[in-house]
Amino acid sequence: MRIKYSNPSLNNKEKSIQNNAINSRGMLFESELNTSNEYYRIHQKAIIYKKPTPIQIVKVDYPKRSMARIIEAYYQTPSTTDYNGIYRGKYIDYEAKETDNLSFSFKHIFPHQIEHLVNVDKMGGIAFVIIYYRKLQKIYIMDIKPFYKLYLDNLKDGTQKSIKANEIESLGGIIVNRGYTPLIDYLKAVDEYYFNEKK
Repeated sequence: MRIKYSNPSLNNKEKSIQNNAINSRGMLFESELNTSNEYYRIHQKAIIYKKPTPIQIVKVDYPKRSMARIIEAYYQTPSTTDYNGIYRGKYIDYEAKETDNLSFSFKHIFPHQIEHLVNVDKMGGIAFVIIYYRKLQKIYIMDIKPFYKLYLDNLKDGTQKSIKANEIESLGGIIVNRGYTPLIDYLKAVDEYYFNEKK
């Protein structure tokens, strides 16, 4: 998670440009996943969508009838995870995360998201976390069972508060290949982990 500190040497326009660059970089991974999911849908491989965050609209401005604008809103309920859908006849649900560090901190995933994925797994669905390690230029999927075990172990002893890329590999996580069509072919990693199909 990137903390934005104000820089007094920057004027308002420069600050705005700097903040937009940070935000757009953070949205790039999500955008690539969305494009990959669109590719999967077009080629009838899977139907997977990004879940909308439920909001309660409080105030709306109507400068024109055709140009309604939300002025004030708040999150109605905590969102569960980022993506869900159907793949190979099974329900699939996952949370997408990225880090600029060499390890992914558990504080960047909420307990209710982990609980949701654990419940999906208990019901027979495919549930995992996909993590992009930006510095390493590596993406992994990690099934929720070993992820949850590691998360609980950290809560108990309070020692390690994050997970490194090589630890994901040692716990059975699968590396996700980047490509052109799709940009992030994570379903190939899903095939390998959940259907024992290495291609």
